[in-house]
This record gives sequence, C-alpha cells and structure tokens, in this order.
Amino acid sequence: MKLKTFALLALLTLSVPYSIAFGQDMATSYGLKARDMRAGIAQESAAYQAAHFPNGELPPKHGWRGENPLRHGLETEPVPGGVGYGFYFRNYSLLWTKSTVADYYVIAPTYLGQPVSYFYLTSSCRAQLGTESLIAYEGSGEAQFWIYDWSLTNANPWQVMIDLPTANRQYLTMRPDEFGVTRQMVHIRNGTYYEGFSSGLYHWANEVMLFDFRQGAWDLVYARVYTTTNFTDNTYASGDGTGFWGPIIETFDTYTSVNTVGFDLIRLFQDESPSPQWLTFANSYPQQSPPWQLLSIALDTSFTAAVSPTTLPANTNQLGTLCVSADTAAAGFSLNPPANAGMISPYWIITPDGGRWENTVAALPPGTYTITIAPLSGLFAPVPQNVSILNGTVTMAQANYAPLLNMFSSGGNVVLTWPTNIAGFSLESAPNLTSGAWNLVAPIPVVINGLNTVTNPVSGGQMFFRLSE
Repeated sequence: MKLKTFALLALLTLSVPYSIAFGQDMATSYGLKARDMRAGIAQESAAYQAAHFPNGELPPKHGWRGENPLRHGLETEPVPGGVGYGFYFRNYSLLWTKSTVADYYVIAPTYLGQPVSYFYLTSSCRAQLGTESLIAYEGSGEAQFWIYDWSLTNANPWQVMIDLPTANRQYLTMRPDEFGVTRQMVHIRNGTYYEGFSSGLYHWANEVMLFDFRQGAWDLVYARVYTTTNFTDNTYASGDGTGFWGPIIETFDTYTSVNTVGFDLIRLFQDESPSPQWLTFANSYPQQSPPWQLLSIALDTSFTAAVSPTTLPANTNQLGTLCVSADTAAAGFSLNPPANAGMISPYWIITPDGGRWENTVAALPPGTYTITIAPLSGLFAPVPQNVSILNGTVTMAQANYAPLLNMFSSGGNVVLTWPTNIAGFSLESAPNLTSGAWNLVAPIPVVINGLNTVTNPVSGGQMFFRLSE
C-alpha cells in the first residue's frame, strides 16, 4: 500500500514591494463606470440594522476631528479605545478642491480571532463630511462592510451594514499582499466630489464603490448629495484641527488575540486627476498604541498589524514573521526551537472559498526552524521541514495532506476506507510497484460512517493500492 504525501513548502519574500500587475480593479481612470447596486444594498442594510440593533442603539464611532466619540441612540459618552495602528494625513495633503478619493484593499479575515464589542478597519477620504468605508467586527461574528457618513452625524450616519463572507462573498478575494502572502481582501473606493455652487449653497456628493470579483466590475453601493453654507465646511482650511485619518485600525476594547489585519495598495486620487498618489510618509504619518504590533510595512502602499497573547518586542516588523497555511485538516503546528516568539492568534482562521487555515508567528529571531504539522485524526502529516527566518522578512509556509488509506478483510471481501474531509483523491491499484501502470478501482466509493468505502471480492495474486489526486 502506497500513500501519496505532500511536503511542506516554504517561500521567502523580501520586505520590498513586489512587481504589481494591475487588474481591472486597479484601473487608474478617475471616472469609473459602476453598476448601481444601491437599492439592493440599502434593503439588505435596513434588514441588518433591524435584526442587530432593534432598539435603535447603533454602534459607537470615534471622531477624527477632535469631537467627542459618537454613539447614535445614546447621549454622547466616552468610548474607550482609539487607534491601534494607522496613518494620519499631513495638512498639506488635505488641500483638495474638486474631489478626493481613497482607493484601498482591506486585509479582512473572515473572523477576527477573539470576541469583541466592536472593531473597525477604516479610512476617511480626506473630506470633513465624507464617508468612512470600513470592515467591522462585532462579537464573534464574521467580517461586515459598513459605511459611516459624516454628513449625517445629526441623523443616522450608519448607512450601509452588510455581511461579506456569507451573504456577499463576491466582494472578497484571495490575493498576495506586497510580501507575497496570500490574504483575504476587500477592494474599496471611497470619495467626495464638489458639484458646484447655486442658490447660495455649495453642493457635494459622497460615493462608495466595492469591486465585485466574480463579475469583474465596480458596484456603486452608496451615494448621497448634500449642501453646505461654506466651502470650507467640507475642505481643509488653515487652522483646522489635525487628525484626519487615513487607513487605521479603530479600537474599542482590550485586545489579546487578533488575526493579522491591515491595508494594501493604498492610493489617493484628487481633483479629477487620473494619476493617483500612493500613501507615503511624505503625505501621512503613523500612529501606534500598545499592544498593537506592526508585522510588515511597505513604505509606500501597505501595512499589516496584529496583537499577540504574549508580549512582543519592540520593532516586531524588523524581526522575522512566519505565516503558516494549511488546509482544514490541520489541528495545529509546532516550531523547533520554540523561540521567544508571539503567536498572533491561538485560533486558526478559515478563508471562505479556499478551505484553508492560516496562523501567524511574529518576532522570530533569525535562524532555522523546523515546522511540524499535527493533522486531524485519520490523516497523514506532511514531513517536517526546515524554514529559514531572516530579519525584516515574511516567510510563508504551506502544508497539504493526504488521507490515510486503511484496508481490512471482511468475509471474502477486501474493504478499503479513507476520510471524506479531504476531497479530490481517487483510489488506484497496480499489480506491482515497478510497472508504473496504476488504474482506477471500481466501484466508486460509497460513504459509510463518514468514510469513503470501496468493497471488492478477494481474488488471486497481489495488488497494491494508493490514493492519488
């Protein structure tokens, strides 16, 4: 009996941006055509708010303009938290006049990794009365897409609330970040446009789009037109309070175990120009609060961050980071030597389409480590393999499994079984191991007690069996 196994693979990627091949969702044209999906999104959002906030008490929100924190449905009250990690715009980068658009991917795992009251991955678009388009986590729930409209703070600013992994998976994609690590992401385009002056008022429009990766098209999911009495009610003027935030991790809790989150390929469009600017240290500056740790940063376009159940050393991103990915047969993994490193989350996080788990270990000193994957019962573990960790790098390790093939006799039959939780394997047989002639075994398997089962009568001569993809 021969089992097919897969070795543990490791890929090193240096901490510099890779060569980006822009797809349709990264088009640089300013005036994008989008499908109008607002009616369906609004209906779904109304149902979501009615189900999750029946008493009208909506989620909290921190103000980025020096205001008190807001919680719709209650009197203004202090809300704990702030910014775990993120970027604020420098004053001179706020000097737009005709339009301002923030275009970015959000690294959004299906589950955050720990129960929370609230947690947002958000960004303003540089307009005082613009929108924040954010990925939200509440309780132990899945990733949500919410929109907070700052032009509606006297009414209900929470205008869109929809589930992503279960109800709107078309807005999720698996793609490599700038360090070659495949992550689940959402692509958002969030903008404010000056429409002109008439009847003594300044006219504006807020618009938010999501990219539908199944259809390969942008969807307009929210828009609102409104007026102000002053042009500077929506634009930056000298003397305005600082604090306009770009992509940030907005916090409300004490966090001890959060999966890797962040932003990727952050671009800024301005004043109808088709050429974007990347988010850089020239137009923004970072903020960070313990226990949040920066895991990786591409100085012009992206960052990832997380917290750890254990205390991580300062400047974690300058040490080594290991991302271990496996299919859903993984029960866990171990490192040798153990090292004084931080497991970002004790939970494996699952991706909705890929059926894979991921976990991250940060702050690893440089050296060679042996990864041993512990499979679920009835599966064959990959052979342990060494990986090299370097300072300032992200190392990706990936493991796949083959199911264990069992054989026993029953009366005058031979019975072969293997688990059903690893798909894509077929049972093959050969009279010897040297001819290379393997044939599919009939009949097709039937599932008995959770096992693929093939039963055949015993015949003369030897026969070898294997599972093959």
